[in-house]
This record gives sequence, C-alpha cells and structure tokens, in this order.
Amino acid sequence: MQNINKLLTIVVPTYNMEELLPQCLASVTDEQIPSSLEVIVVNDGSTDKSLVIAQEFQKKRTDIVRIIDKRNGHYGSCINAALPIARGKYFRILDADDKFCTDALVDLLERIKHIDVDLIITLRTEHITYANGSKKIIRYPINNIEYNKIYNMQGFDIHQHIHGDEFNMHSMTYKTQLLRDVGLKHIEGICYTDFQYCFLPIDKAKDFIVFDLYLYQYYIGRSESSTNCKALARNLICIIKVISSLIEHYNQTPSHNAITKKNQLHFIQLSTKVLWPSIEYQTTISKETYNKLVEIFKFIMTHGIERNKLYFRIWKAVKSRYVLIAAIRSHHIVRPRKYRFLYD
Repeated sequence: MQNINKLLTIVVPTYNMEELLPQCLASVTDEQIPSSLEVIVVNDGSTDKSLVIAQEFQKKRTDIVRIIDKRNGHYGSCINAALPIARGKYFRILDADDKFCTDALVDLLERIKHIDVDLIITLRTEHITYANGSKKIIRYPINNIEYNKIYNMQGFDIHQHIHGDEFNMHSMTYKTQLLRDVGLKHIEGICYTDFQYCFLPIDKAKDFIVFDLYLYQYYIGRSESSTNCKALARNLICIIKVISSLIEHYNQTPSHNAITKKNQLHFIQLSTKVLWPSIEYQTTISKETYNKLVEIFKFIMTHGIERNKLYFRIWKAVKSRYVLIAAIRSHHIVRPRKYRFLYD
C-alpha cells in the first residue's frame, strides 16, 4: 500500500558511478529535505564502490533512502525495478551523474502538498564542459507558458509552446499511479529508454502544471555519457529499438484527440535527436539494421518529422542501403565531426 507521507519517489539508476554518485545523492539527502521524499538507488550490477556509497547515504537518511541491488540490466531495468515498490505520490528519475538543486527540491515537495495533477514540469540547468576544458552554464525557462497554472493536457499542443526539448526526462514528474495504470515498462538490456518514460504515459495524462523551479542539474560532456558521440556511434541498435517501440505504441493507440497524437509525435521527433548523429558515425550498416531504419524513415516521412540531412535526402531519392552507406561516408568527408557529445 502506498505510504501517504511520501510525496515524491526519485529513482537513481546507478552503474559504476562511484566518482559522481556522492554529489548526486548529497543533493537529495541534505538535512533540510523532509521525510516526505523517497530515494530509491538501484545498483545495476556495479563493480566499483557504488553500492557502498549508496549504503553510506542510507545510514545517514534511513527515512529517505532505499536500495535495490541487482544484476546488470541497463537503464530501463532500473526503472522497472523501482516503480512497483515506489511509495511516493509522484515519481521521477535522476541520473547518477547529475544532481538536483536541493533548495528547488525542498520547494517542490512543499508545492506537491497542494496539487493533484498527472504531470509536473520543472526546469533544468545544463552544465556543459567542452573538449577544450571550457565550461558553460545554461538555464532553460519555458517562455510560452504560464507558471503555476494547471493546463488540460488533452488540449495543450506541446510543439507550439516550446522551442526545444523542455518537456523531457529531466523535467517530467509523473503521478506514480498513472505510470502503473499505463503499465509503464522499459525495454531492458539497452540504453536511451528515458524516451519511453516521457512518451508512454503522455496520451493518458489529463492535466499538468509547470513550476518555475530549476530542479534538474544536467551535466554534459562527460566522456562516458550516453550522449557522448562515441556512445551514440556504438548504440545505433539500441536507439532503433527505442524509437521503434514508440512508433509501435503510436500506431496501436488510436485517439480521437488530434492534439494528443501531435504530442506523441513531438516525443518521437525528440527521440530522433539521437538517431541522426548515431547514423552519421556508422561506417557501414547491416541489412537487418537497414530494414529497421527504413521502417523509421517511412514513419517520419509520413508524419512530416524528418530532418534535412543530405544523406537522408539522397536516400529518399534512391532508397538503397548501399546508397545510404555511401552518402554517410561522404558526409564524414564533407562535414567531419569530432567525437565529443551530442550538443557539439
């Protein structure tokens, strides 16, 4: 039975994060944070001291921290393990290499006491480290929306109110029961499943609110990050599986509400943000991978969410695997890119 004293559950998927996990957990276990918070640290088969670190924080805040220690199953398996035991009225994710603004978290917990919406949107701050060592901090407000106002999700066209990806995993806090009602289950054994967290419940959410709280502190530029271009290059199959699952859900959930379908398309388009650079770093594409890509290409062309990539335009004209490979290789020559991170 859900503990009514727990307002929010934060799940922290953790795999070999001993260097960064302390600052992450410190941000959500500070003494000023009330016991209405629940933090579930999911140790995903780490071989370093991640589990020991989590246990140390649990000793400090036994009222907040819970630990799941399991075999490695990748990111999605951590969410799948935490959701069934979550006691918070609301549920959200915090990556172990990021952190929350503690003051904003305390404020959020106070505000949650007075609302009952399906989705809460908060703001994020990006901490970018470039290849030359320089750093930049960017805050992302949502300019075309009224803060602290409850909106009808079924009548809100996300694409018309934002400029980028303000509605993403870093900003979205869902009501826990909604996630259970929609049967949220991430694909296991692969990465990039955070897109499923954003997308799968969106057509069932009835209302939402946006708080002017810069809660999520997102760190970009770490060499081991999944948004690093080397990671994107080797994980094309994972990305294809995730996007294909979104498309399948879109096709299997007809809706009479045109705005709901547009919102689903928004998240599919957002997921392609990692598809294109992953394709660009391939030197060859197998027949099996190509066939799966073609299904995605057909969908995005049909729904008008394609990208204006030269190699993609060439493929559209000829529709051949060998032409696509040749066009990608030409892309390397014409526009070489350094392996750095997604936002280079």
